[in-house]
Parts: sequence; structure tokens; C-alpha cells
Amino acid sequence: MIYLDSFTDYKCYMQSKISVLQVIPRLDVSGASRGCVDVANYLTKNNYKCIVMTHSGSRLEDAKKKGIRIINSPVHSKNPITIFLNIFHLLRVIKKQKIDIIHVRSRAPAWSCFFASKFSGKKLVSTFHGTYNFNNFIKRFYNSIMLRTDGTIAISKFIEYQIQNQYSIRPNYLKVIYRGVDTSTFNSENTNIKKINEIKERFFLKPHSIKILLPGRITSWKGHMKLIQAIADVTKKIHNKIDVIFVGPDENSNLKRKLKDEITSLKLDNIFHFIGQRDDMENIYALSDIIISASTDPEAFGRIAVEGQAMGKFVIASNHGGSTETIINNETGYLYSPTSYKELSNMIIRAITEKKYNSSEVSRLSIKNIHDNYSLEQMCEETLKFYKKILGF
Repeated sequence: MIYLDSFTDYKCYMQSKISVLQVIPRLDVSGASRGCVDVANYLTKNNYKCIVMTHSGSRLEDAKKKGIRIINSPVHSKNPITIFLNIFHLLRVIKKQKIDIIHVRSRAPAWSCFFASKFSGKKLVSTFHGTYNFNNFIKRFYNSIMLRTDGTIAISKFIEYQIQNQYSIRPNYLKVIYRGVDTSTFNSENTNIKKINEIKERFFLKPHSIKILLPGRITSWKGHMKLIQAIADVTKKIHNKIDVIFVGPDENSNLKRKLKDEITSLKLDNIFHFIGQRDDMENIYALSDIIISASTDPEAFGRIAVEGQAMGKFVIASNHGGSTETIINNETGYLYSPTSYKELSNMIIRAITEKKYNSSEVSRLSIKNIHDNYSLEQMCEETLKFYKKILGF
């Protein structure tokens, strides 16, 4: 029997008993997956119960190694029958694990979570991770499930604006909680010099070259082609040695071939390097001088810009979406028109000629910006406060 001396003691006891179920289709390389694992790890370390329900993914083993409890379930499926059956699986987990709050991070499982929340009486929150494009009423209705909650987290003011202007549905509570980066991992003083030198040798990066990095999955909207066009222009106007590094999943073989064909046609083969997906991005950032986020569609948050600044790097990003919030224009980076490779070229040339890429003051301001506003600790603490507010603590 536990004896509590006051209402304050009772509240503290109840808060320590919060049990969270996060639901996400897959634990992969996406920002949503990283946020899910980060929050689960934080809660577990701070003696809160947190379970992640997911189907599969490349980050699954990493999550298990951190001591995060995983329940496998077909929550990735968009099949209406599977979505319906997932309701009952959720209800069993909620009852058995004494879950207090469900946190869903994607639309298909949100439908299952919505009904499981109603039937169980448990609170439901969601994180709105993207713009969720729609072109008809049915798609808009499908997306709106992310707002039929007790509370919804928007990962940037850009996403908050999208919610408020594109949907008539309002959650009971809408809050912006910026994504956070692990500043102990993305830290220029915590890199592996031996690995960095191995990467340089393996991919034939030139000594003393200015290394320009575009991290991101090879897909049409991440702006790889825009950067290729921009670099073709840069090389005509300056004579510095340059290496351009593309890092990220590259399963899109058709697009990768088109990019390589364009590079060859422009006689830039000795400049561009495709190095695929890496699990040591801190080393990739460390060897780079300028970070590019060239997305032609707006990033919901824009983790590249934040990770790059955390490493003390100068960032050049397209002027829309979350990057407009995370970059201090002309101080920690430049913003350019996403439709103009010429403007991107000019920004790269300017960063080189004004030596922004190796400025200690730029590095200091960039690191300070992230530590002050976009740290992992801040994101996790704000998320826990959000749970407690929804639960009435």
C-alpha cells in the first residue's frame, strides 16, 4: 500500500505513472522516426513507461538497443480492413499496458488510434510531421484525422500555419514543438578523425577542396538537379577546388542515373560524389564546409539545416518551409529562391568569396542558435509537458 500525505504528493505520484504508447508505421530514416525514438528514449531514461508500436524499419534494432520496448503490428497498412483490425490490437495493448496517452505520428494508424482512444477513454495526441498534400475533399478528410485529437503538435510554425489555413477541424490543443537534434552527437568536438580521413580517401575527395554537402534521399523534390545546375555555373566563375557530396538513401535508380548523366554531360564527374546512406552523419558534416538544403517543395521542419548549424557549418537553403525559421539569414546561412539555380549559384559563390564557410564567428552563431532553440532536450521536455497538459497534470 502506498500512502500519500498531500494532493501534491498524489499529483507527483500520478505523473510518475504516465504510460505512453507511440504509434508509427515504420522506424526508418525519416524525421518522424527519429523524433519517435528520441522521445521514447527520453521517457524511458526518465522512468516513464513508453512503448512504440510499429511494423518494421531500419531503426528498429537501434531502438531496441536503447531499451525501448517495441510492439510489432501492421500499423503501416492503408488497407481499410487492417486499419479496422488494428483498433482491437490497440485496445488490447492499452488495457494490458495500462496506457494513459496514445501518440500517433502518421495518418493511416491515426484512424485506428482515433477509435481505440474513443472506446478506451484514453487521451490521443498526434504530431503533424508534414504538409500532407491533397487535391480533393476525400484526401483532405483523410488527412484531417491528425487533428481529431485531444492535442496536436506542429513541428514548425510553417506547419501550424498550414493546419490553421487548410483545415476547418481544430484539435482541442495545438502547439508548436520544434524538432530537436542531439547536440552531443552533432558536435564538432565529438567526431572521429580517423573515419573522416577514411571517407575522404574512399571517395577520392580532393585535399584542400571546398566540400559542399547535400544530405537527403535521392528523390525529385530534394533539389539534387538544382544543385548540379548551380555548380556548373559556380565552376565557370570561381577557380577554387570543389567537391560536392550527395549522401542519403539512393534506391531511386532511375533518378540517380539521370543525375549522373547530367553530371557527365556538364563534365563535372570529378566534382560529384554519391556516397549513399550513412549512419555517421556527424563525420560527414564535419568534413564538409557548406551544407545545402535545396528542396523544391517546402520542408516541414528541415532537419538538415539544423544538424548543419549544430556542427558549426554555414547552411544555404531554399527560402520556404521550416528552413526560414531555423536559419538566421545572412548570419548562420543564406536563403535563396527555390526555383532559381542561378540564385543558388550566387549564394554558393558569395559564401566562398566572403569566406563564410570557414568563419569562426559563423560557427559560433550557428551552434548557439541550435543550442538555444532546437536541442533534443528542449523537444523532449516540451513533449512531456504537452502530455501532462493533455492529461490535466
